[in-house]
Amino acid sequence: MTASRQPLAVATAPGKLILLGEHAVVHGQPALAVPARSVGVTATVWPHGDALVVETQFPPESGRPARTVRLAEEDEACAMGAAVRATLESVRGPGSDLPRWRIALSSTVPVGSGMGSSAAVAVALVRAVGLAAGARLSDAAVAELALAAERRTHGTPSGIDNTVVALDCPLRFQGGRGAAVPVARELHVLIGDSGAMGLTRQMVAAVGARRASRRADTDALLLRIGELVDGAVTALAAGNGAELGRLMSANHELLAALGVSTPVLDRLVRAARRSGALGAKLSGAGGGGVMIALVESDVAQGVARALEDAGAARVLATSILAVP
Repeated sequence: MTASRQPLAVATAPGKLILLGEHAVVHGQPALAVPARSVGVTATVWPHGDALVVETQFPPESGRPARTVRLAEEDEACAMGAAVRATLESVRGPGSDLPRWRIALSSTVPVGSGMGSSAAVAVALVRAVGLAAGARLSDAAVAELALAAERRTHGTPSGIDNTVVALDCPLRFQGGRGAAVPVARELHVLIGDSGAMGLTRQMVAAVGARRASRRADTDALLLRIGELVDGAVTALAAGNGAELGRLMSANHELLAALGVSTPVLDRLVRAARRSGALGAKLSGAGGGGVMIALVESDVAQGVARALEDAGAARVLATSILAVP
């Protein structure tokens, strides 16, 4: 292979799951999130003789066809353009000319599922553009630059998705900052896809509207979710799967009270619990997307079948790896 056929840079990013703390984290409470390495995004940068273009390939079931986006000055408003521009300005300075590159983005992260599809795209894109521009950016810098794209996509994101994806480790996240969480033993998680796309911006706005009209009641729910998060951090550090599962299930009931669950998500959560899961809950903004079930390895297959029988569009598996 000749040098002209070598990519300038290749970078990857995992998906993510929020174990506990959705929506509460937007309003100042903590959340607990982990990378989902069974899915992810790869960004490859190639020399290109014409202009800066991005080619995207998302999972077929997402309904998003492969397409090519030509990035120019006026494209800065789009999420990918924002990530590229922010990264180039960070590395080369403001006003830098757009390079003539072809960036190929390939994703296996379900879109609109609550698994951090947009964050994984942004992180992989920022990391690859930085490398192609001659800089190996720190994980913290990648997370901050990816937030520019997340703001274009979600409006006022908490920052948890881009942070856990960039740092690629379990995090307790609060007030815009993430702290690594120790994990005593490997834990297994099944992901049940409801088959309906969730819209983070709309669900965050709905909880915000609920809080505006029912402040005391909503804040009480958010505070209780935050308390569950801190209990879950302790359970992870102790390797106590039973306690973590109990807290996850309690978190789902609070999210349902906030109005972000759906009948399909509730049905999948019930099916997981009845078939032996340690705990189950929706994961992400809700209104669709996925639910997660914490399982021991000996019941994982049975729980997966139960989720399929309950109507899951598909079931994925991932692990929370032990971290000292």
